[in-house]
Amino acid sequence: MKESLNHSFDSISPSAKSLLLTKALTTIPFAREAARLIWGDDSIQYTQERLSSIGFLMRLIHFEKRYCSVDKGLRDLGINNILEFSSGFSFRGLSTCKDPKVCYIDTDLPEIIKSKKFIVGELIKSFCNYPIDNLFLQALNVLDNNAFAETINRFPTDPVVIVNEGLLVYLDEEQKRRLCKIIHDSLSKRGGYWITADIYIKKGSEDEVINDFYDKKGKKFIEEHQVEENKFENFMTAEAFFEECGFEIYEKIDIPSRQLSSIKFVSSIPRHKLDEMKERKKTRETWILKTND
Repeated sequence: MKESLNHSFDSISPSAKSLLLTKALTTIPFAREAARLIWGDDSIQYTQERLSSIGFLMRLIHFEKRYCSVDKGLRDLGINNILEFSSGFSFRGLSTCKDPKVCYIDTDLPEIIKSKKFIVGELIKSFCNYPIDNLFLQALNVLDNNAFAETINRFPTDPVVIVNEGLLVYLDEEQKRRLCKIIHDSLSKRGGYWITADIYIKKGSEDEVINDFYDKKGKKFIEEHQVEENKFENFMTAEAFFEECGFEIYEKIDIPSRQLSSIKFVSSIPRHKLDEMKERKKTRETWILKTND
C-alpha cells in the first residue's frame, strides 16, 4: 500500500507537500497521519531534523497558528454550515465533521480534490470511528460566480461561514475584488461570515532571522507566483480594501504562541535568537469579516 500511495501522489506540488510535512510535526488533526500515509515515516523524520533552523521553526509556528486561528473563529461563531475554499491538504473538514450537526463542504482545484478524496477515504478507514456523511469534497473555481453560488446552495437554509487559510496571496487586486464580490453576494443572501487567515502584509526589508523560512524550492515557488507583490501594503490598507468591497471586521483572532503544540521546539533556540524572533513585526492576521450592508 505504501508504495502505491507514494506513486499515486508524486504529482502533489512541492509547496503542498512541504506544508503538510511541516504540519505533521504539530497536533493539527490528521496532518501526521496523512503525511505518514503518503510518504512514510522517513519523510517526517527528515522534516523534524530541520528544527535546528530558526527559519523553519518560525514557519512551523506560523502555520500552526494560522490553522488554529481559523478553528477558534469557527468555535466563536458556532455556525454549522461551513464552506472552505482553497483547502489544499488540510483535513479540518474531516475533524470538524465529528459533530453530526455540521455540514462541511471542502473545496479546491480538481486535481487536488481528486487526490484528497483518496487520502480522506484512507484516513476514514483507519482513524475515524464516527460517521462521515456530512463532509463533501468537491472541485471549485472560487472566481466562478455561478459555481460558487451553486455550492452555497447545497447547504441547508441557514447562515454560512466561509473559510480560507490561503489563496489571496496568489491573486492580484482585480482577482481579489472579484472574489470579494462573489463572497459578499453569497453572504448578503444567506447571512453569515467570512473567516480569512490570509491577511498578509509585505515584509519590507529582508529579514535575516527567517532567511531559511522556505527552502530553495519554496523560495522559487513564492517568486514564480509573485506572492510578495500580491500581499497588502499594511493592515490599514487591507482593512480599507475590504471596506471598499463591502465588508467590515467582526473580529480579529490571535492565538498566543504558548498554546501551540510546536512551541515546545523553541527550547533549543538560544535566548538572543528568541528575543530577535519576538521583536519581529507581525506580517499576518486572521480576520472574521461580515458584510457592512
